[in-house]
Amino acid sequence: MIELRGIHKSFGGRALFAGFDCAFERGKTTVITGRSGSGKSTLLRMLNQLERQDQGTLRVGDLEIPAGLSDGEWKRRVLQLRRRTGMVFQGYPLFPHLDVLHNVMLAPVRAFGVEQRIAEQRALELLASVGMDAARDRRPARLSGGESQRVAIARALATGPEALLLDEPTSALDPKSTEDVVIVIEGLRAKGMTLVMVTHSQELARRIGDRIVEVGAK
Repeated sequence: MIELRGIHKSFGGRALFAGFDCAFERGKTTVITGRSGSGKSTLLRMLNQLERQDQGTLRVGDLEIPAGLSDGEWKRRVLQLRRRTGMVFQGYPLFPHLDVLHNVMLAPVRAFGVEQRIAEQRALELLASVGMDAARDRRPARLSGGESQRVAIARALATGPEALLLDEPTSALDPKSTEDVVIVIEGLRAKGMTLVMVTHSQELARRIGDRIVEVGAK
């Protein structure tokens, strides 16, 4: 279970969240929707602490990250958090100097000390699961948007997270690429992975969401 309790978050004097509470159920897909500028992506980024809340507490299982922690303690807890949550960004920023295989291998090896051999085997399995194993030696510049996003999903899964956070994963993709990415997400959902996804698409929200959370609603 992922929970946000009493969350406050402001930018430039504008409050996006004031006393916000939300829980994301284990094994379910929660879709976050809302108008542009309502705080959808900010909410998602707080779940991975890419944005720190001004007040309130994030809880992931038995791990709590309240506002106001010292930087040292916050970093210690965030390291634990990022072992439990994977993030897929809207712009699928793969490392341009690395091929597909090494993009997926990098975090397990560098951040978590996984042996190269083990990381490579896991990366190949994940690339196969998203239909990108044949592209293992290609650089990101040679991938389409949809292909890059599928590699980004594999990369986010490489550390074995309990939950996957997806920020507009089909944004700016053509219909065929969108369908390819959605099929991958549906496969993860069928396996019982906890998914939290931001999207502006109501059609996609209805298709894959077990629950829809609308932020910024009046």
